Amino acid sequence: MDKDKLVVPNQIGYLILKDDGAVLESGGDLKNDERSANVIMGLLNLTESIDDNFIANNSCERISIDYEHHSYSICMSNRHIYIVKFSKGQNGATTSSSSSTSVYNDANNELTASSSTVMA
Repeated sequence: MDKDKLVVPNQIGYLILKDDGAVLESGGDLKNDERSANVIMGLLNLTESIDDNFIANNSCERISIDYEHHSYSICMSNRHIYIVKFSKGQNGATTSSSSSTSVYNDANNELTASSSTVMA
């Protein structure tokens, strides 16, 4: 499978990092983007320092970062960190709300996705 192709609806880039922040793979808008990898690792390190009485440390499954024209979804699986950058469409306007889950399968070396859409 060619990972530079879009494999998740509206995906415009991706990063796959080791749990220490080293870039394993990248593509699209995030191709070789070490700066974004460092910023995201800083964010993940910050989440680890949050008081367990406020938010349980093991309760975070995904972090989403939302901008006007794009967003990032960050999750961890099998000691890897997966970052997917999504486009929000023309002028940041959306007519529907969607939820996507990206899963990287180490055995098959592929990124797959499932999504659901709710009309606004």
